Amino acid sequence: MDPWIIFWGIFISLIGFGFLRYGKKRPDGVAIVTGLVLMIYPYFITSIAWSISIGIAVCALYFLLHKYGF
Repeated sequence: MDPWIIFWGIFISLIGFGFLRYGKKRPDGVAIVTGLVLMIYPYFITSIAWSISIGIAVCALYFLLHKYGF
């Protein structure tokens, strides 16, 4: 396994952990789900490009949902 895949998986999981902590501190279900998704999906993706792309898409979806009031 490539060390960069491990690095990006840990990095994305840390961002997910931040979303999870934020969602628990300020009761926000969307942030909690976003955090869980960001923490779990890197275990199943073995491509760096796909992993980063999915992470950006999930974060963008979170911000779009908050922009439109969900």
